Amino acid sequence: MADAPLLGRADDASRSTGSRMKNARNVDSSANILHSIFKIFSGGLLAPADTTYATIMILLNSTDSEEQDDLTRQWRDHKLNELSFMGVVSPLVAVCLVSTGSWPEISSKPWYIRAIWYSGIIFALFSVLTATQQSLRLHRLSAHRDGLHLIRLCLVRDRKPLDSEDGQRKLVPKPFQVWSWQSSMMFLLMAVACLLIGMLVLVWSAVVKETEKVTYDENLKLATSFTVVLAVSVIYFFATQVSLMVGVRVD
Repeated sequence: MADAPLLGRADDASRSTGSRMKNARNVDSSANILHSIFKIFSGGLLAPADTTYATIMILLNSTDSEEQDDLTRQWRDHKLNELSFMGVVSPLVAVCLVSTGSWPEISSKPWYIRAIWYSGIIFALFSVLTATQQSLRLHRLSAHRDGLHLIRLCLVRDRKPLDSEDGQRKLVPKPFQVWSWQSSMMFLLMAVACLLIGMLVLVWSAVVKETEKVTYDENLKLATSFTVVLAVSVIYFFATQVSLMVGVRVD
């Protein structure tokens, strides 16, 4: 009879241990989901870790000088092509923002709708400005006798070493330097986001303002259709980014 409470407490402890293990698995699952979501947002057009960061790490730590120069030229040429593409797309987005922002319907809307459009114009202009500034920087550095070496210095200004798995010390770029070379793309994405969010708020503002009771009128039909198309397009866009994600290993 005296053993019953002890058995009861052992069962309670077993259930408590099982509960803690289940909670730990749930926490790990949540962390994995958050990590996957973060990789979706950062691994598509920007890709600071998989392709951008790893590429810089490889060219900085190449032991052969000729191979290092070849990798630096390859990075420079591809970066100039990317910046040229940004210099073409960003003005087109700016024109879309300016033209749509001049609609008569927008001028009569609340201030926050116009603010979204004007913010998008700023982002698009700074995307062009950043792409131009970085292109000029690369061209001027390339004209120097030691241009390739100077380009590598721009990538790892502090020359911070990092302990690798095989015991070697490797040079790593600052995270802000890696992101700064992607700033033109980030400004472009924010400009596109402002355009889409502004249009979404615009079509729904007519429904909220003119419809005291929810009725299936033309404004609600327009807002619903636009939201469905936008949601499907965004989901498909992120699905394509997931399919293009690739892990680049730094040896």
